[in-house]
Amino acid sequence: FANIGVSRVPLDPPVAHAGDIVTLTGVPESMRVGDTLTSTENKVPAAVTTPPLAPPTLSCLFGANNGPLSGREGTIVASSRVRARLVSETDNNVTLAVEKSESDAEKTVVYGRGELQIGILVEQMRREGYEMVITPPRILTTTCPATGSKLEPYEEVIVDVDSEYSGTVVNALTGSRRGVLVEMSDDARGKARLKFEVPSRGLLGFGPEIATATRGTAVMHHCYLEDREYAGNITRGGGSSGRGKLVSNENGKATLFALESLSARGTLFVAPGDVVYPGMVVGENNKSGDLEVNPVRAKATSNMRTQAKDEKLYLPPPKRMSVEELIGYMNEDEVIEVTPLSVRLRKSELDAGVRERLARTRKKQRDAALKEKGGGKGGKGGKR
Repeated sequence: FANIGVSRVPLDPPVAHAGDIVTLTGVPESMRVGDTLTSTENKVPAAVTTPPLAPPTLSCLFGANNGPLSGREGTIVASSRVRARLVSETDNNVTLAVEKSESDAEKTVVYGRGELQIGILVEQMRREGYEMVITPPRILTTTCPATGSKLEPYEEVIVDVDSEYSGTVVNALTGSRRGVLVEMSDDARGKARLKFEVPSRGLLGFGPEIATATRGTAVMHHCYLEDREYAGNITRGGGSSGRGKLVSNENGKATLFALESLSARGTLFVAPGDVVYPGMVVGENNKSGDLEVNPVRAKATSNMRTQAKDEKLYLPPPKRMSVEELIGYMNEDEVIEVTPLSVRLRKSELDAGVRERLARTRKKQRDAALKEKGGGKGGKGGKR
């Protein structure tokens, strides 16, 4: 069969030419991508050389939805069904790799080339009725066999943007994201082409951020380059930029009265009538640190008259983010809850008390590590 547009038609006579996209039936399981297929009459002398596939750069954990709203919107919620669907995806998408998680038997590790590829897979699955949770992405690092140093993937990034926004793109990629500007050129139409070499970690969440900064005029393409020395700490946009989250501490439907007062504290992710539960992220805080809020609080009904009794409440529209945007936005202690009807961001630990104890423990560990590191440096130099 030959693919012509969006249709698949039989080849008559069965002859295909260079550039044609064809589909074969009765192909054995032993055949893989990159194999050369030839006829018995006109055999080719040698197999066609196939360029190697670019390796995956990040991984995410997929698991069954274990939130309070599990099973209400989707029809497939079992972790075994989710894993079987992910494994079947590798038959058609050879750039994906799937394996069982070693730390949690109920979860599956998915290796991909970026948040866009993972986001497309999740969107396909949610339309098929699946419910699942996705953990924050982790960049795949390796160890240099010669020096023993830590290596991470670097990517070549090409950005076409209006010349007036070229400085914005350069500052965004070469600052805290640790990118290097390799080449820059302008044309007579007022467009600039910028070529960078950036760690894959620095590209997480960059697409939506630069689209907003350049008013949608930037077109970005990136591909795997090679593994290089670990670039150190990288500060990216979204939840890692220093702002905290507005986290719900009540269960129910969000009310206009409560959200109107919360809108002054940050950017909201939910609208009146949306179902929320404790631990669910309902917005982004204007200040650093997470803030527990009550988005279901209703206006008290009494016979007391107030000046603002008949005052109308105005609420800006909520900020809705796709799965791809949330993958680059969420923090390490958060997960994405995906159902056929909703995409929610929530804390991996829903209990506020447990989250607070874990945060104190992590802070003590960081302080102890910094103290040990500082003590080592000071002890080497001695007193002066």
